[in-house]
Formats: sequence, C-alpha cells, structure tokens
Amino acid sequence: MNRRFCIGIIGRATDLNDGNISYSQLNIWGYEVCSSRLIESTDPDEFFALVRPDCRKLTVTERGPFKARARLIEVGRLYAQRRSEFLTRVIHVHNPRPGILFLTEPGAPMFFNGAELGYKDILVCGRGATYISRLSGPAEWGAIALDGDVMEALCTSRLGNNPAPVNGFRIIRPPAAALARLRSLHASAASLMETAGEPLKHIACQRRLEQMLITTMLDSINVADVRPDTMGRQHHHMIISRFLDGLDAHPAEPLNMQNLSKEIGVSSRSFRTACQEQLGVSPTQYLLLRRMQLARRALRRADPALTRVTDIATELGFWELGRFAVKYHNIFGETPSTTLKAPASASLRPRSLDYALA
Repeated sequence: MNRRFCIGIIGRATDLNDGNISYSQLNIWGYEVCSSRLIESTDPDEFFALVRPDCRKLTVTERGPFKARARLIEVGRLYAQRRSEFLTRVIHVHNPRPGILFLTEPGAPMFFNGAELGYKDILVCGRGATYISRLSGPAEWGAIALDGDVMEALCTSRLGNNPAPVNGFRIIRPPAAALARLRSLHASAASLMETAGEPLKHIACQRRLEQMLITTMLDSINVADVRPDTMGRQHHHMIISRFLDGLDAHPAEPLNMQNLSKEIGVSSRSFRTACQEQLGVSPTQYLLLRRMQLARRALRRADPALTRVTDIATELGFWELGRFAVKYHNIFGETPSTTLKAPASASLRPRSLDYALA
C-alpha cells in the first residue's frame, strides 16, 4: 500500500491522555496502518526466525528450556515490540530502522557491543547500525522503531541543534519521570492491542496512539547524559569482530585458540577477556555452542532418508561422534538422531516482517 505523509509540529500543548499527560502535539497525516501480532515459542530458531527474518547469527549460551514471547505492533510508520526472554543468548544484529530499546521490568541487564543497558537506561540506535546484542539473564524489554527519514525529521524538529543520534548507537540515562512515562504508555499500547480483539480501525485512535508514543519517545531521548564509549570496549569489539570473521571463514575447521589470538594480534588473556565481555562466555565455549546449534539447525532441516547424523557432524568439525552425541544430548535434551527424525516445522520459514532492534 502506498502512503503519503506530512510531518509537522504545533507549538501549543494538547491533552492526549484524558487529562493525565500533556504533550506538544505532533501530527502525522496519512493512510494509517495498525496491526498486532503475538509470537510465542519454546524453540529459539523458530522464535527468532518469526521475529527477525534476517537473524543469521543466534547463539543461545545457557542450558535449559527455552521460552520467549513477543508482542509486535505496527501503528502508521511506528513499530513497537514487547519481549520476554528467559535464557542467555548472543545475536549479531543489523538494524534496519532507527529507534530505542529499554527494559520494561527490573532484571538482568542487556549488553550491546559490551556496553551495559540497565533498567535506568535507554539504547538509541541508528538505521543500519550493526552490533552484538547479548542477554545476560531473564529479561523483559521493549522497543520503538521508525522509518529512518521520519526519525531524522522528528528529531530535528523536536530537538533543534541537539538531535538524538541516528547513526550507530548510544546508551543514555533519561530523567526517571520521562522513562517511567514511556514504560507506562508502551505497556498501555500493548495491553490495548491485546484486549481490543482486533486492530484499531478508527483513524483518530490510531493517530492518537502513534502521536503519544512518538512524543513520549522524543521526551525520553532529549537529554545530554549520554554514556561515552571506552577505548577498551571498542578494542574488545574489534577483537571479537575478527574472531567471528575467522569462524565464518573456517566453519568446520578445528581452531586452536592460542594460534587464533596470535592471528588476531592480541594475547590469549585479552582474547578471553574480550569474549567474556562481548559474548558472555569463553572462546572455546562460544565455538562449541555455535557449532552445536548449527548442527541442530542442519538436522532439523535435513531429510532423514537422505542424510545421516555423521554427515552433518563431520561437516561442522565434530570428528569424535560419540563425544558429539553426548554433548548434543547434554545441551538439547535429545539425541542428534531424534532431532533428525522429528518433522520439520513449517513455521521456521522466515517471515518478511522487520520489527528491529534485537
């Protein structure tokens, strides 16, 4: 559907929430789109394929039953998400839209290229940013994203000479009241979508919801308290980027971590420290988990009449098949042959929706 939009700011204050919250009125006119989708899964590959079709480098770094839930909302040119996750994981993200991300409940912090995002913080991310998103424990978080041109126009109009960053990403600490208002409105929007039974059909309601979310987001990021990055963290991210490039170049070759650290140009100690900060595990643990999960994905997609477990294991560098089977069972709770024989899930096919941010 083609849509035309005009963006403008009206300086007077207007009541957008039955007398409880007042904002500067932000008008976006156009053909509105409003939709909501709930995704729940106990399989990480299925869940992330449905939420982020372009998610190619997911590694779950904790043993245990996986469970995740996401509410995805589209209102006009705004995309919102509320997510619950319960196991530690690492994702390599290429972000298609600028927006913000924040924890909706107190819990384990998230890390972006090793920088910590706590309950009092907001991640502001630009279009096209690439980063490593790491979850350190059970967490509930939310996100709001916009089309790039709209975000830039809004930030320039709203914030004047101090626009929010739209390239790369930054972690900021907004005023507590602004962040609390953002969380409250974000939760109300998700609740409205869940209880309405069907997408909002009234154009005025769609516009009001879109306006309130955008204005509250801008209020939250209009701050000067931006946490600076450190040279040490940037250096660690460079180390991990080279490490991951090496894994991509040699997906099945046995890698000696001491030799790999020399190729990267750092000491073994610095290599381990960077992995712990950026990935949450040691280099050898990450390599094992990554290849095990690649094996599981290959087994789930293979035809058991044409493929053997041995074929997939050796393609990924597991030459001692007995040890492979034992470790596989310890991590996934079933044997590789059980995975191979299980019917493939049609829901693992990627969907063409883009909700950003991690």
